[in-house]
Amino acid sequence: MPERPQVVLIAPEDDPMVEERAALAGVDCDLICAPVESPGEIFEAIKEATVVLNYHYDIPREMFEQMPNCKLMVRYGHGYDTVDLQAATDNGVMVTNIAGSTSEEVSNHALALLLACARSLKPMDRAMARGDWSGVYSRSAARRVYGETLGVIGFGNIGRAMARKGRALGMRVLAYDPYVGPWLAIEYDLEFVDNVDTIFAESDYITLHTPLNPETRHIVNARTLGLMKPDSYVINTARGPVVEEAALLAALRDRKIAGAALDVFEQEPPDPDNPLLHMENVIVTPHIAGSSEVGWTTICRRAGEEAARALRGERPRVVVNPEVFQRLGL
Repeated sequence: MPERPQVVLIAPEDDPMVEERAALAGVDCDLICAPVESPGEIFEAIKEATVVLNYHYDIPREMFEQMPNCKLMVRYGHGYDTVDLQAATDNGVMVTNIAGSTSEEVSNHALALLLACARSLKPMDRAMARGDWSGVYSRSAARRVYGETLGVIGFGNIGRAMARKGRALGMRVLAYDPYVGPWLAIEYDLEFVDNVDTIFAESDYITLHTPLNPETRHIVNARTLGLMKPDSYVINTARGPVVEEAALLAALRDRKIAGAALDVFEQEPPDPDNPLLHMENVIVTPHIAGSSEVGWTTICRRAGEEAARALRGERPRVVVNPEVFQRLGL
């Protein structure tokens, strides 16, 4: 066992950990950055850690079962689907994400994708690049957005930011999230629906802001896509497997919906031959919705702050597996 607690960052390359070191100043610990690639390298790096700072790596049950010192795992960003939560709970490890750190960035990206779909920016840009002005010029080539319906699936920090921006554009906003209180409908001036099918049937633009879990995996599928209007769009800045890509591809090819905008994919990075990357009515970006210099600085600082709380014996600000408190006697 190490003489002092270890805070270990697992990352794809060496990182000076400027913000994390600032947050942990005055806390007695060793702060280590471990560039890793393989599962074996990950385990060797974190097996004696007290706190693990995890960019995005898979941490399965077998690793948790061989980490006797670990008190906390911090997932950089919002998603924590790469961490086996039940295994963490069973082994007394708290798991935290950095919820809310880049809500503005992700919602802005989703809004940009929505507007790009509505204003037909991709086909317009391609046509102009090939010199085809007259082929795309039309007074009816784009949509107004004002007065159209935005469907928000998942009403956490990002979903709420997106709803606020939709209302600012004069959109009717519908929201579905069975885990939030209906009083938020008043605060955000929108309509909550009890059945996700209503979102698919009534929305002109559906934007996804859910975590990835058994309930949300493939929530966009052949059946729900079949409920959508033929001139509607799907926008995904959440997690790739929330959308069943084969079903989406079929709906796009058959013109059952107007198009899609995807920042995330079932396989990342996607296969270069994935047809979704090459369709005229699909806009794609490389999982960058949460990106900004300010946002990344915030994530790193908050990760260090959560590590410091755990090492001081305090409860982290955000714990995504609160069931662990009973096991820890808290």
